[in-house]
Amino acid sequence: MPNKLTASLLCIIALMLGACDVESTLPEATGKASIRAINAVQSSGDVNFLIEERSIGAVDYKESSSTARYDDLNYTFNFDVVFTGESSFRRVASRNIDFEVGKDYTLLMSGEVASPTLTLWEGEEREFAETDTVFEAKFAHAAASLGSIDYYFDDPAVAPVLGNQVATLSFGEVSAPVDYTEGTYVLTITAAGDPDTVLYVSSSTFVGQRNVLFFTAFDGDASDTAPVTARAIAAQGTSLNLPDPNYPPTVQFINASRDLGTVDIYSDEELTSRIVAEHGYLGVTDETSTAGGAADFFYTPAGDTAAILLQTNFVAFDGARYRIIATGVAGDFNAVVNFPDRVPELTRAKLLSYHASNNFSFLDVYAVPAEESVDDNDALRPFLAPNDVTAAAGLAAGSYDVYITEFQEKIVLAGPYRVDVVLGDVIDMIIVDTDDPAVLDVLFLGGGPTG
Repeated sequence: MPNKLTASLLCIIALMLGACDVESTLPEATGKASIRAINAVQSSGDVNFLIEERSIGAVDYKESSSTARYDDLNYTFNFDVVFTGESSFRRVASRNIDFEVGKDYTLLMSGEVASPTLTLWEGEEREFAETDTVFEAKFAHAAASLGSIDYYFDDPAVAPVLGNQVATLSFGEVSAPVDYTEGTYVLTITAAGDPDTVLYVSSSTFVGQRNVLFFTAFDGDASDTAPVTARAIAAQGTSLNLPDPNYPPTVQFINASRDLGTVDIYSDEELTSRIVAEHGYLGVTDETSTAGGAADFFYTPAGDTAAILLQTNFVAFDGARYRIIATGVAGDFNAVVNFPDRVPELTRAKLLSYHASNNFSFLDVYAVPAEESVDDNDALRPFLAPNDVTAAAGLAAGSYDVYITEFQEKIVLAGPYRVDVVLGDVIDMIIVDTDDPAVLDVLFLGGGPTG
């Protein structure tokens, strides 16, 4: 007769064998679906898009994440943001989606960065045959400043006519997919039901076959000259900016070269079209419209066209805002084309630092709490190289003293400059030489000292 221990073991074995007969309740995948996120929050900066706790990618305003494919299971997708001054990511939004095989999902993030709205667009994954000569277009409305709009998408020679619109949308909506033959098209956006009220029109754009594109309207931001912009966002997540040629690029000139002296600036090599007169050291012009395409500018001594001191050329795209900074010494002048990041972000204050000094190589930029010393703090922007376009540094709201020091040496060359900032501020500054080669100064173009 078995003892009590043997009986207990037999019971446990029986229970284990019985458990093996129970069918698994875990879901099983039968295929995949795809997803991406589009950021329509103008003041957000980069937002981290995650599946559960695994990052899919960072998404800036007017951009899309890469498209990811996952098994047809249930997932929670999260959006995290870094608020400067906080020790970790802040989760601002989440959405649960039960994936279905072959579905294509898009999450549109809109509203306020601290508590955004998520709108889900559902469609079908598209597969093309190698013989297909069409592309698939969807039209989406992500411009919060606009009411209901009509989309027209046609040959450049065809003007918008009521009844020919391909979609009428309110904010946050997307159209059903439409197939078009590979070719050149113009995208036009008008007020709903009113083709004469044109809100946006693209230049002629060639679209190739076997693409899936979301043609999406956004509000313009501080980097744009137009109030409304549009992008063609591919299913893979890449995007093509479609600028409105009715809003040409602008250029702002800054003279940061002491040796260059006072100059005139012309837009033609024959020096017949002067656009800036008597542009002296530390001079900052207003933004001037220029033609899209090749943009050549020529600097001469003020009032004297006998010699060209400096020439710059670049390709200017419609709708963009450019800055040209003249730097260097006699015999070695430079004209640096700069595209400053002036878009406010409500997750931080931005500090933009540009090094235009001829007397120092690398510099360190400090923004220390008011009344504190550089000796007790680390550089906010170390190793700043001459004429280097660096990313903006982030600051939490507060009061700071800005200093410029020698690289890796806490020897103050300029400052302190007291700045009081709130989230969304942009401090835009250029470090320049003074009469004393051992002393620097700062030219503030935005968000300057408060005292």
